Amino acid sequence: METGRLKNNNGTYLYKDEGFNTVRINLNFLASTGNRSAAIVDVLGIYLTKCNQVYKTEDDIVLKTRELYDMSLDFRNDWEGKNKIVTLSADFISMDAAQDDYSNEAFEFIRDMLKKPDFNNEEVLELAKKEMLSYIDFALTDMNYYAANAYRYHVLPVDYKEYDYSLDREYFANLIDSITLEDIKNEYENLISNYICGFAYGNISEEHFNKFVECMDLTPTVKDLDFNEEVKTAEEDIEIEKECEQTYIFVTYDFTDASIAEVRLLEKMLDSTIGLCYQTLREKYGLVYGAFADVLFHEKKLYIYGETDYAKKDKFIEACDEIVNALCDKTEVEKYMEVAKKEIEDDEYSLIENKKKMVRIINNNILKVYGDQDREETFKEIQEMKPEEIMDKAKTLKRKNVFMVRGKSNE
Repeated sequence: METGRLKNNNGTYLYKDEGFNTVRINLNFLASTGNRSAAIVDVLGIYLTKCNQVYKTEDDIVLKTRELYDMSLDFRNDWEGKNKIVTLSADFISMDAAQDDYSNEAFEFIRDMLKKPDFNNEEVLELAKKEMLSYIDFALTDMNYYAANAYRYHVLPVDYKEYDYSLDREYFANLIDSITLEDIKNEYENLISNYICGFAYGNISEEHFNKFVECMDLTPTVKDLDFNEEVKTAEEDIEIEKECEQTYIFVTYDFTDASIAEVRLLEKMLDSTIGLCYQTLREKYGLVYGAFADVLFHEKKLYIYGETDYAKKDKFIEACDEIVNALCDKTEVEKYMEVAKKEIEDDEYSLIENKKKMVRIINNNILKVYGDQDREETFKEIQEMKPEEIMDKAKTLKRKNVFMVRGKSNE
């Protein structure tokens, strides 16, 4: 990220880009963690988009967004390291494309949605609970979601163990059912008092940006989050059963400290249709239809994931070890590194056309998810990297765990 283009006003940053005729605003807040708090945060995020002191019903809110040229606004939450972060996101057209009073109306609507909640509507609370349970039911029936949640619960950080519904739907349903208006009010007050940072991105002037910051009246109370912690991966192999056709396998490896440049290059070398995972697991051995790898930067883990027949599990694990060993072979590393660098270069050039990707990069930058390393510095480091550097990193990869969700019909 070209930090020189980010202008800070009371913890909120401006990244002006006239290549878009829209504006994206993110405001980040630190949430509580733990079983009950995490459930409350999810229900709260839904609740806040359905009623308000100013806009009494969901229909009133929808009507106002349409008046504002179909502005979209929602509350999202996700884990970053050991931190749970709630983000208010709003997308709307540039002030240059609307009437003079549009900016005032847009900013006041965002402020009202954030700062004037109505915590007296039992009917809306029940709707929010029902919507959350519908999502959980989807995640229990979609095997990719189920396997990913179960993997995190069994293998990865303790934080995920605090917030898992894949193994006990009844427990989580009872937890959601017990949430009261007082609960979501208390969690909201905790959020609003723990503002971290935010940004405006797109075709927005500095004058309008300053007006927005003044309208929101937010002062950061949380700074320099710690995204790192020691994570002990499960040592033993784990296998669970579920009614499904395929077997879902995650093979996890530990590695020592790596730079974000090393991680990005390693990910590209592994995870694409021309990467080592697909070429080995699919093209060479025909074990899967698709496969991918992910490098967890803060947890210092790499995992390879695929869906296959249970009878092929041993060959799948053997092939994963073969992939890791190939990263220590100079001929193989040179071949895949050359293609990976070219793909990363293409990604950099396409950023100007990919607003969603740019938003994610800016948000990670202002949260300092990857420290203070500039995107351009990272790109330069990647292009200058030698095969030996990746090979040295690969030599630290040690298989720690094999996790499987086995279809009961698999024999």
